[in-house]
Amino acid sequence: MDKKFKVLTDPVSNKIIQLIRVKGEMTVAEIIAENTGIPRATIYRRIDKMVEVGAIHVVSTNTVRGQVEKVYAIKDIFVHGSPSNEDNLKLTTMSLMSILGQYEAYFQGKDADVNRDKLFMVNYCISLNDKDFSAMLGEMNKIVDKYQRKQGKEDARIRSLYLLSAPGGEKNE
Repeated sequence: MDKKFKVLTDPVSNKIIQLIRVKGEMTVAEIIAENTGIPRATIYRRIDKMVEVGAIHVVSTNTVRGQVEKVYAIKDIFVHGSPSNEDNLKLTTMSLMSILGQYEAYFQGKDADVNRDKLFMVNYCISLNDKDFSAMLGEMNKIVDKYQRKQGKEDARIRSLYLLSAPGGEKNE
């Protein structure tokens, strides 16, 4: 679980996963073309690790000029809960610490400006059954996908958007 978590929280791997998720399927050449600032070797290493932990898989192959080209798709981008509550707590703590580290690096920077960068934290307590909750998450994914498909403009900056589901307390009667 730790190995998969590390891969899924790596910024380069996460960027590749999000690209594949939005496009559906991609070859390494397509991934490289979309990530001109990331060295080729880094992309190949990250793809190998993502395949190893089961985050992506080869869905087909093409022969291009005598070379085999693999086509990748998302396999499993979720870190599933463990039967052990201790392991689940460890996973949750690692996730939150990773996010905290990003905030710490941001606020230690000389250029931190929460208004310009539109940092926010919102907590909505909602009461939904599993079907409605899944439908809501599907709608949210469609909205995020729409904006991920937009090509980065000259003034675009990477923004991390986290959606976190947490226990909400008492059940509605």
